[in-house]
Amino acid sequence: MMMQRWREKIYTTFIGAINDRDEYQKQEIDKELAFAGVGLWYLNMLAMLIMLIIDTMNQTTSVGTIIIFLINIIYSNYVIFKMKKGKLNVTECGTKEEFLEQKNLLKKSSFKAGISWGLQMFVFMCYVFPYLSSEKISISLFDICLWSGGGIVFGLFMYVVSLLNLKKLY
Repeated sequence: MMMQRWREKIYTTFIGAINDRDEYQKQEIDKELAFAGVGLWYLNMLAMLIMLIIDTMNQTTSVGTIIIFLINIIYSNYVIFKMKKGKLNVTECGTKEEFLEQKNLLKKSSFKAGISWGLQMFVFMCYVFPYLSSEKISISLFDICLWSGGGIVFGLFMYVVSLLNLKKLY
């Protein structure tokens, strides 16, 4: 009850009186606020990347970069916690075919996520950051194996975590 009053107080302050709105309007407001939150999170991530690049060029670490990093971590964990608490991250499968289809989709998306993560880390750690910090760019077989292995582990981790969110109803 206290959380509901707090939420309505924030709504009233942020967008105007919420109590006078019907259910459809409240849903649309929630949808717009969610989209704005995701958009701001991406902009915050971009700002963090820019600050990290500037810090690398100056060979320093600024307080702003650390604060933005902590804000992003706290926000991400808050969203994940709320999604798990409300069981909003669970995909329910009514048939075995639907379960297998969802499982295949998870395999593909996890594979893509692993490749993307490994490739981005390889490019940033072996090319971008050494270049920006005026160091010599060198690539070894170890670097290739390290970031390929990291991508595989990341993809497998994402797959296992995603599988935990599939629920069989049959």
